[in-house]
Amino acid sequence: MSAIPQELLGLRVAVVRSLRRTAALHIVGSELQVRVPAQLGDERVAALLQQKRPWIRSKVAQLQQLPPHRPRELVSGESFPYLGRHYRLKVREGHAVGVCLSGGILRATVRPREQGVQRRARIRYYLERWYRARALERLREKADRFARQMGVTPAGVGVRAFRSRWGSCDSQGQVVFNWHIIKAPHPVVDYVVIHELAHLVHPNHSKAFWLLVERHCPAFGLHRTWLKDQALRLLCTASPGQPPLC
Repeated sequence: MSAIPQELLGLRVAVVRSLRRTAALHIVGSELQVRVPAQLGDERVAALLQQKRPWIRSKVAQLQQLPPHRPRELVSGESFPYLGRHYRLKVREGHAVGVCLSGGILRATVRPREQGVQRRARIRYYLERWYRARALERLREKADRFARQMGVTPAGVGVRAFRSRWGSCDSQGQVVFNWHIIKAPHPVVDYVVIHELAHLVHPNHSKAFWLLVERHCPAFGLHRTWLKDQALRLLCTASPGQPPLC
């Protein structure tokens, strides 16, 4: 039987082992993610959780003070973030369906026959498709620019929906970003891009890794803190079982 508790202070405990050198704790929704080096045994993970219990308790208290999330209605007038700015949604009917950003407004076009639940599902789908396309375009641009600056060459750049990370860099040099990061301000997005590109040089979170990140992003500490504080707002879901949009 594992020494690691399945639940702690109302959070489900999920342990993620990898080639990292240090341990890190993150709260994502109702899950406490414990990221540790692959060789760290259950007993030491359990001891770490006990040691960090006051920090976990304080974070849980902060989360409980946040106002309850109101599901998106996906109607005209709602606001959606993109690269640190918020844009109002304008829903209209037509046959050239989809979402576009025009004149400072997010314009969602749906077919006249689509009403009620079907209309909301279509708008949700079009919004996510728009976000993913913009994320891929802008993140590739940023990755290309910072890769030249850092003297690295990723094997490829893509986007996907991660549950609890902003990006990844595998052993083949493929860099993948969480498409939700495109909602954050430019400097924060730049930090995430630099962070993942730095893993092409240092596949860990060693001191040398952070020095490289700092060389190209001196304010990275501020951006890390911003992401931790705003993670729930960037990743929150419109409704149970639906793609995150707000």
